[in-house]
Amino acid sequence: MKNIILKNINYLYLFSVFVMLIFYFFPGDIVSYFMYGNLNVNHNMKENPLAHTVHLFINTGGYSINHFLTFAYVTAGGFLTYFRDKNFYKGAIFFIFFSILLELIHFITPNRTFELNDLIANLTGVVCVLFLFKLKKKLTS
Repeated sequence: MKNIILKNINYLYLFSVFVMLIFYFFPGDIVSYFMYGNLNVNHNMKENPLAHTVHLFINTGGYSINHFLTFAYVTAGGFLTYFRDKNFYKGAIFFIFFSILLELIHFITPNRTFELNDLIANLTGVVCVLFLFKLKKKLTS
């Protein structure tokens, strides 16, 4: 029974990472696409207060908190599922390079731009989770 639950958790994790990758590689502003069917709608507060508010909420004012939370989730989920019994440092290197690679791919994704703030937020999310898992491992051993 426990193996079936763990297997389903692994599949749920993989599905959520797949959905995250779809949003991450979406060519343009996904909020504009779902609200207006256009990837390049301006989110000016005077011209479009609803879209501006939704965009501000999702991007948390431009501080990339969504990137921090996304990569913290991906890293924690990975260590709770696939890297649970494997070498900690191999997992750490994987998630650090994964976060860098996904942000660098924005250079070639249409209507997307590389942002250093997003890269720093990606890495901060990964490093915070790595620190917490290392601390947990140290306290439990």
